[in-house]
This record gives sequence, C-alpha cells and structure tokens, in this order.
Amino acid sequence: MRRRIAARFAAAGIALICVGPFAPAWAGEDGPLVWAPSRTGANAYKLRLGIRSSGRWEAASGAELSMKAVPSGKIIPPEAPVRLWGSVSRQGGPRAAARSSRVSMGFNPLTGTGNVGAGTARTWIVTPTVDAEVQRNIAVQCNVYEKHCDQPKLTQSARLSSTATKTSIAVESGLSAVGFSGLDSIGVEQRVGNLKLGAAVADPLLAPRSLFTLRYNGKW
Repeated sequence: MRRRIAARFAAAGIALICVGPFAPAWAGEDGPLVWAPSRTGANAYKLRLGIRSSGRWEAASGAELSMKAVPSGKIIPPEAPVRLWGSVSRQGGPRAAARSSRVSMGFNPLTGTGNVGAGTARTWIVTPTVDAEVQRNIAVQCNVYEKHCDQPKLTQSARLSSTATKTSIAVESGLSAVGFSGLDSIGVEQRVGNLKLGAAVADPLLAPRSLFTLRYNGKW
C-alpha cells in the first residue's frame, strides 16, 4: 500500500511539473540549464536535465530520467531509468531560408546501448503566416558491452507550420538496410506557450495506431 501511494505521489509530482500552471513561471527563455519534462504514456513520464553552452556551436549534455507505473500505482522498472545524452548544433542563414546541423548521442549505462545521430534541417518562409521545414537524419545504435552495431537508419520529415496559430502538420518516413519503410507517421502538433501537444497516426498504411504526446520545454 505504501509503495502504491508513493508511486502515485511521484507520478502526480512529475505530471504537475510537466503541465502544472506554475511551470512556465519557473522557466526563462535563455540560460545555461536544460529542463524538459514530458509524458510518454498513460502512466509514463520522462525528465531531461542538462547544461547548455552557447557560441558559434551550441553544446549540451546531461541525463534523462524515466518512470513508469501500472494503473494500480506499482512502479515498473523501465529499460533505461537513467540515460546520458549530449548534442552539438549550429544554426545559420537568414530567417527566410535558415539551415541547421546537429550531432547527438545517447548512452544507457545499464544495458550498454548507445546511439549516435547526425542531421540537417532547412526552414523556409512560404507565406507571411506559413513556414516549411525539411529534416534529414541518420542514426546508428550500438551496444558497447556486446560489441555490435545495428545497421544505420535514415529518416526524413516534412512539416508545415502556421506562425499565427502555432499549429503544424508533420509527415515522416524512413530508410534502412531492410528497405524503404514508406510513410512512418502523419500527425498534427499544437504549441501553447511552452507546451507542445501532438496527435499522430503511426504506420498508417500497414498497421495504423494512434499516438498522443504532451511535452514541456523550459530554459532558464
């Protein structure tokens, strides 16, 4: 009983941090700290913490904490309760046709699984109220304990965003050694302040399933 009560209080605490009415007041727009809680499932939460350094290249690193529980309140040990992450990114070009590059990495010390990815993004101003963005990424996953790596996977996405309503329509597809996966997902995203709400259909052509996300990002 005590475990259930503790789990429920912990889940409620993380949920309050993610969507609570006071969360935007704690976070500023600029600063060296990264704080990004998110709800990844019905009873699953994730909190990304880190430090950022600005300059010609922006570098950031930190840890990601995960927690999951069943409806009764019992905590389920996640596969990656603590995950280390890091990234280096750079942006350039005019706002009408901006470009950015990014290299990211992550490591799970419990299982030895790590991943490295690199990507580029281009953004255009289509109309005064509509922006378009195209992203291309390549990623590979390895296990340092078992000393093997999976085949790299290439993903690309396209997004149309309304600057007036903060609403976006996103489409994503992928390519791996197995072949072209076709349409991986299609969905809608809505920004409300620092909150980002999402609803998508994954694998809509073969085995469609719905996905809902709620994220909060803050810098201070």
